[in-house]
Amino acid sequence: MKLPKEIQKKESNKPKRPQAVKKPTGGQQFGSRQMRRRMQNQGIDMDQVDAQRVIIEGKEKTIVIENPEVVLMKQAGQEIYQVIGTAEEYMPEEFKISESEMEEDIEPSEKSEQKTTITESDIMLVATQGNVSPEEAEAILLECEGDIAKSILYIKNRP
Repeated sequence: MKLPKEIQKKESNKPKRPQAVKKPTGGQQFGSRQMRRRMQNQGIDMDQVDAQRVIIEGKEKTIVIENPEVVLMKQAGQEIYQVIGTAEEYMPEEFKISESEMEEDIEPSEKSEQKTTITESDIMLVATQGNVSPEEAEAILLECEGDIAKSILYIKNRP
């Protein structure tokens, strides 16, 4: 049975069911090599930074990112750090890095290389800046591992 022409035209004008849109295969729109080339053409250098921890300290909170992926981008004398990872937030008084934790991050071979050498000029500088005897200045320098600024601050801030 054939339908009249008016009805045939109405059926052809009937909206079709929406079809699924096919997504392009291949993941990213541009490959990594192609993206790097475009950025180099624009004068942007990218380097991977090997980092164990990124700490962002603010007045109200401290953000710590363990095992981040850090990319350094340099363009027109500016450095841009892109940090990717899972962040944990702390209150400033909750998060303090002690010197013992900092030393744990240093490998044992690096610790042995850090022998302090204290010169006579270092002792005299600390003694004159802190108004103490050279013997006392030498003892404080040894205690502060040869750090002159730390020694002077220690002397000035002690009770």
